[in-house]
Amino acid sequence: MASARLVYCVVNRAVLTERTVIRHRCHNERCVNPSHLVEGSAADNKRDDWDFWANGVDYNLL
Repeated sequence: MASARLVYCVVNRAVLTERTVIRHRCHNERCVNPSHLVEGSAADNKRDDWDFWANGVDYNLL
């Protein structure tokens, strides 16, 4: 989501390439909490999805 990407870039003073995705550690795509946002690749994002499907969400992040 563009808003999470903007928040991540502003808070971390980062310039991201088009291929870099912002991953949500809480698995809520509307979340813009900077502590829940991590940059990575599309493959990292897919691994996060698989981990979420297998183990659920870490409720400490909600």
